[in-house]
Amino acid sequence: MTEDRTATDIWVIGFPKSGNTWISYLSSYCLNLPFNNFGNPTANQKRTWVKELTSGGQPWAALKGYGFVQKTHRSPDQVPVDSGLVIYAIRDPRDTFVSYNYFMKGPHANLLGRVRYFLLGLFGKELQIRWFIKQWKTHLDQWQQRSEIILSYDKLLLEGPQYLCKTFCHAPFDVPEEIVKQAYETFSFKNMSGGRKPGSEDKGSFFRKGISGDWRNHFSAEEIKVFNNALDRYEQVIG
Repeated sequence: MTEDRTATDIWVIGFPKSGNTWISYLSSYCLNLPFNNFGNPTANQKRTWVKELTSGGQPWAALKGYGFVQKTHRSPDQVPVDSGLVIYAIRDPRDTFVSYNYFMKGPHANLLGRVRYFLLGLFGKELQIRWFIKQWKTHLDQWQQRSEIILSYDKLLLEGPQYLCKTFCHAPFDVPEEIVKQAYETFSFKNMSGGRKPGSEDKGSFFRKGISGDWRNHFSAEEIKVFNNALDRYEQVIG
């Protein structure tokens, strides 16, 4: 698929490590639309079973009027979303930072980003947190008013397929409840991580731990305070 695609698509957008990939797969499967990693098609899922289930070839009707489920972290000026529908994936900024921190130290992050993040770290973790929060808020500010749906990763973990059903109904997408439940089970953390249970950590895996609240294991009391304003904003957004 070319980068100048103008057809109407479903866009799953969020700050990195906010659950975009998982939410994109769930949406692709439920809406029966093919998944695409916009701006980085070489990073599309290569595992056969995931690729097959997010190819748009399921036996139920596809969502009418849309071509693809597009995942991206890019800013609005880099994404042709004017005729599409945006689902904004958001996650507790404390947990987002923990996952982002591991990601930036791993092999999947681009070299320039890793170098910049490493240099920030030389001046202490608190500076990394403050830089992260600024980026996180900017991304949210850019996308909040452009998004038809705000989808909380944490609520999705806590409430399961019921929350996704409710979100789709508000869109409105007419997705049978049994298909949503099937998607949630199929793309569970256990299946996506290769057999690990939520909470069982693999620091080198894209699907590292699969839980909410892991931030409690990573911050000092002073570092937690740095997140106060971002956390207030998060809670305001998700209601």
